[in-house]
Amino acid sequence: MRKEIYKLLYLFIILTGVKHGYTQQLPSIKTGHDSIYFSNPYPYILPILGSKVHQANIRLPFPVGLMFNTLTGQQNLGLNNMQLGFGNVNNPTPPEMIDLSDIVSFDDITAQTATFNMRIDAWILPFLNLYGIVGQTKKADINVNLIKPIPLSVSTEVSGTYIGYGAMAAGALGPLFISLDVNRTYNYNPRLDNPAKVLIAGLRTGPVFKFKNNPKMNISVWTGAMYSSFNSNTLGSIKAIELAPDAPAEIDKMIGNLDGWYEDLSPADKIKYYLPYTKLNDGLTNLKNGISNGYIRYSFNKAIEKPWNMLVGAQWQINYRWQVRAEAQFLGDRTAGLFSLNYRFGIRGKNWFSKDNPEVN
Repeated sequence: MRKEIYKLLYLFIILTGVKHGYTQQLPSIKTGHDSIYFSNPYPYILPILGSKVHQANIRLPFPVGLMFNTLTGQQNLGLNNMQLGFGNVNNPTPPEMIDLSDIVSFDDITAQTATFNMRIDAWILPFLNLYGIVGQTKKADINVNLIKPIPLSVSTEVSGTYIGYGAMAAGALGPLFISLDVNRTYNYNPRLDNPAKVLIAGLRTGPVFKFKNNPKMNISVWTGAMYSSFNSNTLGSIKAIELAPDAPAEIDKMIGNLDGWYEDLSPADKIKYYLPYTKLNDGLTNLKNGISNGYIRYSFNKAIEKPWNMLVGAQWQINYRWQVRAEAQFLGDRTAGLFSLNYRFGIRGKNWFSKDNPEVN
């Protein structure tokens, strides 16, 4: 049974040619230096079945890689089910949360980010790559425009770290490579009670252009689509002085806007919204009187209203070890640019699940 599974996997490898846009397209003939390379046993422990592919004169990429990525972009968000609470650090009792779901109204909410990360990956099978990510958000400017009941524009700058993991499957359809990439990251910020969980999936396809006089070098281009989502509920807190640095005058202005909004309501709506209006007014007043120790507790659901976006990219493989990559993401609720530098290497030893046993230099 195990032998039949190996045959099926081997057939898949040969049919796909193991072509993809993240490493090199693999030559399938012996020429020059490759003739010597294929005459020797496959020297690395990964990927599983690497020795079988090597015997078919297909040059696998170095199985382990270090990729350094930097990304800058903008993400639009939608918020709903908003709740607020006004607390004081000297009072250990959590503040009462005020449900503002039927009251608040937001304009466009945007987050402009600049981040970098390091990714280490390994080809576990010739067509399956697993990887881990660790990164730092250098800067994220978040702009929230509240229309009612208090006209308020809040711009805050945050940073944080994130870790994650992912997998990529790759193959070929005729002259085009195809890759499917899925990853999840956990983003940590001191203002959040729990990390923000982000899921991203990307599908890419395109041709690979080889250089006849330099088989180690190629250029690949691709287009594709990407899907983004994250855990919807956000719970956290922000210091009052960060929200209203010009307090108490700024909070007096908020209270005046709140009173004006309430006075403009119809008699029926005044009855309907009297309780949240009173709690908001009392909370802002208490915040003004204790601005240095006050904080605002918040809870809301966030969503990407257009989770799909398009992407285009290109990669220059300088040689088997070094690749440079750029990608642009657009349409949907996301606009971003990505630049990557990738270095690949191998860990020498007996190829896993192979009968070959090459000498380790």
